[in-house]
Amino acid sequence: MGNDSRQSILVVDDTPGNIDLLRGMLSPQYTVKVATRGKKALQIAAKEPQPDIILLDIMMPEMDGYEVCRQLKSDTHTAHIPIIFITAKSETEDEQYGLELGAVDYITKPFNPVIVVTRVRTQVALYQQSRKLHEENRQLKERIAGGFSQYTEVELKNLIDSGENDQLEFKSTLRWNLYSGKVDKKMENQCLKTVAAYLNSEGGMLLVGVDDDGNPLGLEKDLFSNEDRMLLHWNSLVKTHLGPQFAHLIRSALQDVDDKRVLVIQTLRSDTPVFFRRDNDEVFYVRLGNSTHQLKTSEVISYINQHSTMQ
Repeated sequence: MGNDSRQSILVVDDTPGNIDLLRGMLSPQYTVKVATRGKKALQIAAKEPQPDIILLDIMMPEMDGYEVCRQLKSDTHTAHIPIIFITAKSETEDEQYGLELGAVDYITKPFNPVIVVTRVRTQVALYQQSRKLHEENRQLKERIAGGFSQYTEVELKNLIDSGENDQLEFKSTLRWNLYSGKVDKKMENQCLKTVAAYLNSEGGMLLVGVDDDGNPLGLEKDLFSNEDRMLLHWNSLVKTHLGPQFAHLIRSALQDVDDKRVLVIQTLRSDTPVFFRRDNDEVFYVRLGNSTHQLKTSEVISYINQHSTMQ
């Protein structure tokens, strides 16, 4: 059973001598699977457990390595598997074409055992790290949709690294204009609109103090004597402009990210419509893709009816 837990490599080559050579290099550390034809390679790659990496010859009968790579990368079930071309074709144009198809590396024959093992080890390690981060981000996004959570700094950084999506948005400004006496309330309006859209959609998270590229900038106090007063004012804005009945669906807290104070606003889905009220207007916002959209009056009733049937 010890070998079952090892990373696996799929070697695709129609030459038995090459297969034996690569198996001898790699079998001490990895489980080695073999395919001598392109179609067989596609079948093995699609089955669970999938290989952690594919070593793919180019010149093969029936289906060459380029076509195998193209089909693997066009299938969402296998596109994530890293591919290293192993070939006697040493022209720069051949290597460039292979990399353009989605391969991560290109090794020419005759094989140098040290080079092969080192490059395979590097790509397997990168692949495992990528899969781990992907799974962590998937779990974090599920937590956003499922309810309030206490996120660690590492988890917040992972979320930020994953980028904005339909349930995660960044606001980059350093100044809130919450209590500065300025007439311009653009910043707080933008935050309230996003929260309203989350309430009317599937919930989500707003991080204030992070720019569009995912760099934590932090927040200024903007004349507040302490953070509690800032949060008190923000919560007051929520109750005033969205409604006190929705306050229990919103949780706000200031947390450290790279030594910067970032406002983390978690929002759950509301069972009833939420309107953003300000300056005698009532506006209905929803999340469409990665952005917040205002619905026209004629669209609101249709959206609400559709939203209700999905609950």
